[in-house]
Amino acid sequence: MPGRPAPSAKSARYITIRLPWRALGLGSSAIGGVVTAYYLHPLVGLAIVICETVVAMITVGTALFGSATTSDRAFRLLRWLANRPEPGAPPTEITPAPRPTSRLGHGD
Repeated sequence: MPGRPAPSAKSARYITIRLPWRALGLGSSAIGGVVTAYYLHPLVGLAIVICETVVAMITVGTALFGSATTSDRAFRLLRWLANRPEPGAPPTEITPAPRPTSRLGHGD
């Protein structure tokens, strides 16, 4: 196309893949903390794992079975934790135009 530069083969070859370093770092530190607590005292580590599991189950249960507002908030929290963007706003509701009524009666 005129006015557009031709695609370069060099730029296609050197595409970098972004690894999830942030998630990997946060995950390893969270797991490392639990492992350290378990190593120091197994009951403390077990209590932490149980609390994390209960919080995860409550969040998923709220997202699936809560009211519309609470469910929306839980899904937003899950998207935020997964570092995903907010979806676009839904389209505004279109109300149908009122139908004109005939002035003639059915029996006329």
